[in-house]
Amino acid sequence: MNETAKTTIFVVVAVAALAVLMAFTYVGRSLSPVLEPQEMVGKQLFPDFRPLDVTSLEIIKYDEQTGMPSVFEVAQVDGIWSIPSHSDYPADAKDQLAEAASSVMGLKVLSLASDNPGDHELYGVLDPGSKSLKPGAVGVGTRVVMKDKNKTLVALVIGKQ
Repeated sequence: MNETAKTTIFVVVAVAALAVLMAFTYVGRSLSPVLEPQEMVGKQLFPDFRPLDVTSLEIIKYDEQTGMPSVFEVAQVDGIWSIPSHSDYPADAKDQLAEAASSVMGLKVLSLASDNPGDHELYGVLDPGSKSLKPGAVGVGTRVVMKDKNKTLVALVIGKQ
């Protein structure tokens, strides 16, 4: 096989691979429509959320003094609610977790304050888990994450009122 034939085969395979990749990208986008921020007003934030699926709750707050996030987690370990960061110390979290989980059920987007990322500090919704935060940062919110055994069910940053 000469060099021209090899090059032609290589080009054909590359074009075919690109076409398959583009087809998967198109199908993936059409299966999970992305709403524009303004289109979210009036819609539920977590329409498929079921509180009984929650097996862990993580709360991340930002410590302005140290510039480090403070993480608290409670999770089911071997069927028992416990605190993983404290050697799986048993926790009486069933009622508190149920209350926290039910508080996000049915939450709707009431309005759009801004779609400008530069306004995140103003509204206090900077992610406390962000690596770019420095000591003394202001406008940092509280991140709440609820997961089941396999995936994140709810993740939100709570800012100013």
